[in-house]
Amino acid sequence: MNIFKQKEREFALARVKQLKEKFPESRQILDFMERILEFQNRVIEDISEKGIPIDTSEAQGRIKHGKPALNLSSVDWKPFLPYMRELLDIASDIGTEEIKAEADRLRLSSQEELLAQLVNFTEGMETNPIERLLFMAFLQPILYVVSDSVSFKQEAWLKNTCPVCGSKPSVSFLTDTEEWEGGRLLRCSLCLTDWLYIRTKCVECGNNEDDKLDYFVSQDVSYIELQACTQCHRYIKLVDMRKDGLAVPDLEDIASVSLDLWAEGEGYTKVEKNLLGF
Repeated sequence: MNIFKQKEREFALARVKQLKEKFPESRQILDFMERILEFQNRVIEDISEKGIPIDTSEAQGRIKHGKPALNLSSVDWKPFLPYMRELLDIASDIGTEEIKAEADRLRLSSQEELLAQLVNFTEGMETNPIERLLFMAFLQPILYVVSDSVSFKQEAWLKNTCPVCGSKPSVSFLTDTEEWEGGRLLRCSLCLTDWLYIRTKCVECGNNEDDKLDYFVSQDVSYIELQACTQCHRYIKLVDMRKDGLAVPDLEDIASVSLDLWAEGEGYTKVEKNLLGF
């Protein structure tokens, strides 16, 4: 696996500790997220060393035809189930009463039942919020490693769904690179892939009319703003990496849950909830 990608998630773990100081009101959820990241980083390291038992041979062909690289419903998750068992043990140990109850229920499931539930989840079937959290926490590091073997042209995609797994983004961010200045990228809620998107365009409905896009910035968190569409009433956060180069978009999104509560109070719905359901 690309050493940069592996180090990126190791840095994310260190960033959590900083965010606890920056967002004291979110300390409890960040404590939980810290344990999840520790687990995920172990999975990333383990899978990277053992190799990737997921077939990506059709990835480029699928992307060429405008489809996400991976067909998640066809993946055999059986070799990865030991990681799921480990995660359920962690969730049962540190989670809320609701998380512990769901983790205990899944721990009693047979291998076949767990696999069936995973397939249902990857096919987009509705599930309860706690089961969603646990399945996403399990799948995220696996797909993060797999995504490293998938290449695509940023300028050729520009869609509102992930080029690797087809999921929606939970956060976006602004950054300067050698190719563009102040470019906007979306970050996948599931596999954490980043891809280019038009800065002044609603991620949900594609509206690009200036008078139908509102931007809200908190004085306390100036490097994070909300892009809200008055046409579809959806919103997504924009993390400005130029203002805080140490930011980790998916973690900033989780830590700034107070902004989500404000947006919901104003009648907006998030384009896609993050791993913790905010």
